[in-house]
Amino acid sequence: MATLERIRNRAGVLVSVVIGLALLAFILGDLITSGGVFFNRSQMEIAKIAGSSISYEEYQSKVDESENLQKLFSQQTALNEQQMLQIREQVWQDILRANILQPEYQLLGLGIHPDELFDMVQGRNIHPFIRQQFGDPQTGEVNKAFITNFIQNMGNDPRAKTYWLFIENEIQKDRLFNKYLALIRKGLGVTSLQIKRAQDERITKVNFDYAVASYQSIPDSLVNVTSSDIKEYYRLHKNDYKQTASRDIEYVVFPILPSGSDINDAETWIRKALPEFIATSDPAQYVTLNSDTKFDSKYYKASELPENVRTWAFSNPVGAVLDIYRDGDSFKALRLVDIKMMPDSVKARHILIGLRGQSADEREMAKAKADSILNVIRRGGSWEQLAAKHSDDPGSKEMGGDLGWFSSGMMVPEFDKASFSSSKGEVKVVETQFGFHVLQVVDKGKEEKKVQIATLERKIVPSTYTTSQVYNQASAFAGNNRNYEKFAAVADQNKYTRRVANNLLQNDMSIAGLEQPRELIRWAFRAEKGDVSEVMQFGDSYVVAALTEIREEGIAPLKQVASDVKVRVIREKKADLLMDKVKKTMNGQNDIFDVAQLLGVNVEKAENVALSSLTIPYAGLEPAVIGVASVSPEGKLSGPVKGNSGVYVLTVTSLIKEEGDTNPSAEKYRISNMYESRSYYEVFEALKNSAGVVDKRYNFY
Repeated sequence: MATLERIRNRAGVLVSVVIGLALLAFILGDLITSGGVFFNRSQMEIAKIAGSSISYEEYQSKVDESENLQKLFSQQTALNEQQMLQIREQVWQDILRANILQPEYQLLGLGIHPDELFDMVQGRNIHPFIRQQFGDPQTGEVNKAFITNFIQNMGNDPRAKTYWLFIENEIQKDRLFNKYLALIRKGLGVTSLQIKRAQDERITKVNFDYAVASYQSIPDSLVNVTSSDIKEYYRLHKNDYKQTASRDIEYVVFPILPSGSDINDAETWIRKALPEFIATSDPAQYVTLNSDTKFDSKYYKASELPENVRTWAFSNPVGAVLDIYRDGDSFKALRLVDIKMMPDSVKARHILIGLRGQSADEREMAKAKADSILNVIRRGGSWEQLAAKHSDDPGSKEMGGDLGWFSSGMMVPEFDKASFSSSKGEVKVVETQFGFHVLQVVDKGKEEKKVQIATLERKIVPSTYTTSQVYNQASAFAGNNRNYEKFAAVADQNKYTRRVANNLLQNDMSIAGLEQPRELIRWAFRAEKGDVSEVMQFGDSYVVAALTEIREEGIAPLKQVASDVKVRVIREKKADLLMDKVKKTMNGQNDIFDVAQLLGVNVEKAENVALSSLTIPYAGLEPAVIGVASVSPEGKLSGPVKGNSGVYVLTVTSLIKEEGDTNPSAEKYRISNMYESRSYYEVFEALKNSAGVVDKRYNFY
């Protein structure tokens, strides 16, 4: 019985332990799961601004929105990397301003009333951005009726609605910031003491003689600097060594250049193609299908062509061929396609009917609309009214579709060809990648002889074999030299040029001489000092880099700045020695020339030095010397003064009050304007500094 009871008791303990372990496992599992989510969330954080976490998803969403807007405005289907860099930076600035300024606006109760928004758009106080987008470039007048019509009908066009919402958002952001600035500027008063001091500094000039005992007169070897001296100076001047996170790298470039074999291959290809090029009945199509560059439909005047091409083109008939020649990194052969008298430029106007989609039905609808407008114009319809109502070209619609004067080659090929082949006043419909244009050539310039040339080109480019050989060379260098010491030694041994990029910041986008080297900069912030990178490709080059220095955000450690601290300590000790020497030399002396002679230095003259100046002739930046001169009595020996380049003694020869505007109101106005202009930038910078911005964009881009 007792045994059974013990078993039951132990079973109870066992069950309790099992249940407890199960509960613990459940809790730990939940914590681990939550922790995983937490860590994932932390890893996806792109910034922290004023305590608010900004996720990568939020940032990228705004980038995508801005990218779509840019495509809409520019009518591009894709943006290049430079445009994307600009968009990402603009989105970053918008996020910064929203998270830093919005709390300030809420705290002060700032906002935009609907009536105020209406006033900025269609009322008496039109916002400059609205005036820029919808105003007449010549008069600045805004067509309010057109804006009303635009707003009422934008529901029929999603692009127009997106465009308008963007405009509204921008003008409201601008108005709120200006309200905030106005409140701050009202608090920037100018006192009478400030006015008087500013006037005195501006109109008062001082002339003085000076002599300087240079720090360079004492050799560094005569100054004893201990480690304690260095540590103490660093302790007292730590704020001088504040730094942002940055990196230094050295890198070797392996350019991917064509070999002799690649050059021969290019020449062989074009020589084989030349007979077909000469024989073809359609050289334009042959070039488009076979050449490394598409057919150029532009007609060129003599002055636009290289000398060898100009001489050949303007002395031969249509069909003539200029034999193969090398032009830089290409082999070329030319065929004269056409010769005609053409104007150098034309003036035209158009109404664009853009394509809403790519289907055949949508294309037919756009063409039908363009044809309809063409018929209305031929019956005397108003270009201005039709363009304002129907054109999808925001850059010209408010000017009656006017495109002004343009030269051949400035427009897309179909539009260009139609413009320069039309007679003056002729109206026609032209199809391009943007849609259907109702086009009229309004005027034409003076005609001159021009030629159209088909160019068969074969570019000299590195082959796959050549590229792989260069890669193998770079890869062997990177693989065999995995630390900086080996990297540097082997690079020098092989006479590779070690290039340097210092003070790279986390979000830098460029390194001189490298094409889009963002990945290299990101690597530099992930690597340890002395690490050597794998092979990276940037444009037509392979690159191997070594990380040579790491500087973290905050106060630079003494080890990193010890050499600079030592230089400063040496200068301070020299200054102390020279201050004692100059003070003893000045004892009992009244003439600066006598003091200079005893010190073995020359007397220099500083003339018309403004009290607000920072530099003096022959000495450079010496504000302390100018400060002493400004308060010293005339004719009296003054000093010693510890300056940037040495220890000075001086004698003021005259103090001059220049004639000028001494109107206090004008001076107050000048200072107030200076404060206002500075506040536009400095207010936001001050708020940004206090917000504690943590920028992690380098983890993603």
